[in-house]
Amino acid sequence: MAPGALLNDAPEEVVFHAGKGKQSRPVLRGSDMKPTFERLPEVDFSLASSPQLADRQAVARQVREAFTEVGFMYATNTGISASLQTRVTDVIKEFFSQPLEEKMKIHINKSPTIKGYEALLETRLDDRTAGDLKEAWNMAEDPFEPEQNAPPDLDLSAYPSPPLTQWPEHPAEFRKTIYEYRAAAQAFSETLLRLIALSLDLEENYFDYMTSFPMAGLRALHYPPQPVAADNQIGIGAHADYSWFTLVNQLTDTPALEVLNANGHWVPAPPIDGSLVVNVGDFLERATNDKFVSTVHRVRNISGRERYSLAYFFSPSQDVMIRTLPTCLDEGEKPKYDDIKAGDWQTQRLLRARVNHPASKAAKERGEI
Repeated sequence: MAPGALLNDAPEEVVFHAGKGKQSRPVLRGSDMKPTFERLPEVDFSLASSPQLADRQAVARQVREAFTEVGFMYATNTGISASLQTRVTDVIKEFFSQPLEEKMKIHINKSPTIKGYEALLETRLDDRTAGDLKEAWNMAEDPFEPEQNAPPDLDLSAYPSPPLTQWPEHPAEFRKTIYEYRAAAQAFSETLLRLIALSLDLEENYFDYMTSFPMAGLRALHYPPQPVAADNQIGIGAHADYSWFTLVNQLTDTPALEVLNANGHWVPAPPIDGSLVVNVGDFLERATNDKFVSTVHRVRNISGRERYSLAYFFSPSQDVMIRTLPTCLDEGEKPKYDDIKAGDWQTQRLLRARVNHPASKAAKERGEI
C-alpha cells in the first residue's frame, strides 16, 4: 500500500489522545483532501556542531521545516555509535525474553513514580481494543542515581523517597548499557535544543535554563506481532507525546510506526539504519503557539516479526514554566495557551495514561485528573 493510502473500508475518523484529551480527525478523500505530507523528511546532523554558524543555521532551517510541516523527521549522524546501538538492542531483547514472573518483580505499581516494567495490555489508548499490545520498561529523572549527576542544589523534597528507578537483576549489563545510551541521547538532545533555538530566531543557548535537571524519560518497548486484519488490536493507540520532543530509536528493521497526516491518513515511518525518528511533543507545540506540530502517531506491528524500540522523551526540568516563545507571536497575535508548570502537567498526563496505578487512582479520587 502506498504511503497514506486508504482501504475501501477505512473509518470516517481517527480518534486519538493528545494534550487536549480525547480528540478526532476526519478521514478525507478525493477532492476534500488538503496538501499534507506523505513521507517523513530526513535531516543530516553531521554539521550540527560545526564551528561555522552558517552550517548550524542550515541544519536549523531543515529542522524548522520538518517540525512545521510534519512534526516528525528522521535524524541521521546523531553521534550514537553502531557499537552502542548493537549493545543496547541486545540487552533490551534479553530483558524482554525473561519469564513474566521475573519481569513482574519490578512492576510499575511498586514504584511511586510509575517506573519499571509494564506488561501487555496494561495501557489502552484506543477504546476499541483490549489494551496496547506492548510491554515496556520505563525510567526517568532520578536525583538519587549517581549516574544522573543531579545538581547539588536540587530540591529533593520534590521527589518521593528513593528508590525511584526499578532495575532488573538480569541482564547483568542492563543498567550500564542503558545509562550509556541515555547519555548519548541526552547529548544529541542538547544539540537539537540549540538548533531549535536557532530555527526560532533565538540565541543558541536560549533553552539552557530548561536543562538543569530535565525530565528525561527512557522507555524500552517490545511489540509482539499482531494479526494483520485485527482492528481491535494495536501496538499502541493513536496519541501525541507530552514531551518537548521525543527521540525514537527503532533498533531493528521491523516496521510498525505510523504517523497521521492532515487528511487523517496513516503514513508509515519504516526504520532507516542508524537514524532516530524525532517528533515534536505537546510542550514544544504549546511554546511555539502551534507553529511546530505535535503530530499523532501509533504503532501497528503487522510485520509478523518481533519489534523492539527505545524512546527518549526530553522534557524541561520540573519547575520550568512553559510559556509562548516571544518569536512565535506575530504582531497582535495572542498566546493560544496558558502558562503551565512542566512537572505538574507531565504528571497529569502520565497518571491519565496509567489508570490502574495506585497514584492514578488516588489522583482521580481527588479530582486532579
